Amino acid sequence: MKRYIDGAITKFWIVLLGTTLGLFAVIGVWVGLTSEGLQAPYLNVAFVVSWLISLLLLIPVFWLMKNRPADKVATWGEAMVGSVYVFFLLFWIYGTVPHQWLTFAEAELNWRSDAFLIGFRTPWDSSQGVLEWALPFDITYATLKDLIAVAVYGVGLVANVAVFVMWQKRGDTISAPELESQSRYGRPIVKAADKASAAKVGV
Repeated sequence: MKRYIDGAITKFWIVLLGTTLGLFAVIGVWVGLTSEGLQAPYLNVAFVVSWLISLLLLIPVFWLMKNRPADKVATWGEAMVGSVYVFFLLFWIYGTVPHQWLTFAEAELNWRSDAFLIGFRTPWDSSQGVLEWALPFDITYATLKDLIAVAVYGVGLVANVAVFVMWQKRGDTISAPELESQSRYGRPIVKAADKASAAKVGV
């Protein structure tokens, strides 16, 4: 019997690490193309480190999921320590990480409401950017800053719900699928190895 939690944790890390790399790549490329005076990888150390710390804080949670029996009742002390740890984890994800991003965007990138997002210059009109030409409304860098903050909150919320579901189902098992013994015509199914052994016996 395979445990549900083993495969769920692996899938969770694959999705979360892929999302992390994708988000950092998009931000880094955009900042590198639009901001002057910054060096690669064009990301703030405090923002990146706060994000990585949030990933490290998940490791003890997954360790408990895999090693603690699901039917074991928590003591008062364990419940208090666990609640404080989870509160700190949520505070870090929903408070510290977005704060570091907003501070980086405002203080170092100068993404303010008076800076407009115009895009690359169009080849047919060098006086306008492609977004300025295509959209009937203006987009400021302050709006872009807030949208990325919403994306950070969204990643945290989806991961939050996923971890809650994994914790509730940590004791579930996955049974192996049963092999069909008959074909759709009602005849018994014989494996290739059985056929070969039967042929050798016949010889």
